[in-house]
Amino acid sequence: MTHKPSLSVQELVHRIEVGSLKGFILKAAFTLAVVGIAALYLFFYFRGFETETAMDQAQIGRQMAAGAGYSTLYIRPMAMWQFLNHSEKLPEGFFPETYNFPLNPLLNAVILRPIKRWWPMTPTDLVYIGDRAIAAAGVALFLGSVFLTFYLVRGLFDHKVAWMTVGLVLLTDMMWRFSVSGLPQMLMLFLFTAAMLLLHWAINAQDEERPRRVLLLLSGIAVLLGLMTLAHPVACWVFGGFLIFVLIWFRLRTISVLLTFFVYGAVVASWLVRNYMVTGNPFGLSIYNILDGTSGSELAYMANLQPDLASFGSIKAKLRGGLTAQFQNLFGYFGYNVVVAAFFFSLLHIFRRRDTNMMRWALGLMWLCACVGMALFTPREEVSANQLHMLFLPIFIAYGMAFLLVLWNRMDLHFPPLRTAFLSIIFLAAASPLLINLLTSPPGRIAWPPYVPPFINAVSRWMEPGEIICSDMPWAVAWYGGRPSLLLPATVKQFNLIHDYRYLGGPLNGLYLTPVSGNQPFLSGIARGQYREWASFIMRTADLSRFPLQYFTPLPIDNECVFYSNRDRWSTSTQHSP
Repeated sequence: MTHKPSLSVQELVHRIEVGSLKGFILKAAFTLAVVGIAALYLFFYFRGFETETAMDQAQIGRQMAAGAGYSTLYIRPMAMWQFLNHSEKLPEGFFPETYNFPLNPLLNAVILRPIKRWWPMTPTDLVYIGDRAIAAAGVALFLGSVFLTFYLVRGLFDHKVAWMTVGLVLLTDMMWRFSVSGLPQMLMLFLFTAAMLLLHWAINAQDEERPRRVLLLLSGIAVLLGLMTLAHPVACWVFGGFLIFVLIWFRLRTISVLLTFFVYGAVVASWLVRNYMVTGNPFGLSIYNILDGTSGSELAYMANLQPDLASFGSIKAKLRGGLTAQFQNLFGYFGYNVVVAAFFFSLLHIFRRRDTNMMRWALGLMWLCACVGMALFTPREEVSANQLHMLFLPIFIAYGMAFLLVLWNRMDLHFPPLRTAFLSIIFLAAASPLLINLLTSPPGRIAWPPYVPPFINAVSRWMEPGEIICSDMPWAVAWYGGRPSLLLPATVKQFNLIHDYRYLGGPLNGLYLTPVSGNQPFLSGIARGQYREWASFIMRTADLSRFPLQYFTPLPIDNECVFYSNRDRWSTSTQHSP
């Protein structure tokens, strides 16, 4: 009986260095690194949601998962105005959602349904389980998008550029922050990357003179971009850029453009019809987001039961200012990734492959149109609901990296260590924001100010079933408290009107004020700004004798929150106004 000789140490080392084990070890190390970064962002540095849109869409998703349909617990006075103008009455039962488009809340509903038994918060839940579940789904979508990006870039260039692109994307701090933000961007990124993969195939099919395949692929792209629009309405501007490219580049122009347009329209039409039937406006309440920054904030308009829409006349000035602001902050919107800048220089270079050249012009058109949309619906921060630059970041990195490699090769430096140093500098520069964030951000903290989920939940528990609370951060009350919450009206008179006439089916029995209003500059934000009508309530000097809520108590965290009520709900000793 013969025995197979054992593997010698020398042979094992050889396989690791150049043989079959090298690829396995590299892939295993890469996977562990990705899992490690994901775990850091999801478990050690995750503080819960920090944006209004994330909490708003999460509570809508929970409503859907609970069987309440596409309804909301976050009630905007402007939504009430829209319903009253359309049908002269407010809807009975669950309050229909008309601000957010449905795809991301639907995804949230799918995520939240299996964990229904853990929906109620406890006083020890610094990070709500719903936040963590939705953030984990965002990470999964991000990694799925990176997977699609690899195959797209490998088709456009080669596997080396594809691996470099994947590495640079995974080292971009902003992309990880978006992945755990609860915003719809990761869902949009997945759909957009899939659409770009189909577009690359369509360009190749055009060159191969396969018109039926081209039309089929264009239809698929239209479906994906339509789904993107159902995730975020500003994505319609991306579709506009794509439609221009179809008109310019593809043969059978009339058929291609009409087919693409009608397929896209079929995807979004049902939602537009639903909004029109409910509110009289196909875009529902979301269209008024365009007023943000014209003569006041979007929140100020949404808080008004009698809004003044004369500010539509200043949209032109907003467009000009929005475009200027975007290009001034462009580096930040692209996550401070230095390779992205090289994409714009790559437009001056002719690559060997025709499909690679054409793809970048399609991307450029879609990005320019998206810039116009973002100028009208201005992103407030680098990680915000209206920020669409990040959709283009992975593929821009691919073109930028390919262009930098072309420039390096033209230098004809046959010294491998220099090339290694060059690539290392690029990767280190791209990773520096991520490293700084991980090294300087303290783990395990809540998103204060203004959010303390256990306190928000505790305040909501003071209310009885069926009672309505009013707040300057109703999105958080709706999500963490599970309580119908009215956005603080623009004036005390409007508050009293909603309370006295019971527009929402009952009186307003609680008023919860937080750093959202209290941390504003005193003169510009409180005394003369958006919250001027509520200045005395914020400062706790109001005469409550003629106000429906005559009891109040400060809340413990830094004494920056205050709760007004129609009765003492928190202790046996009341705090009454003089």
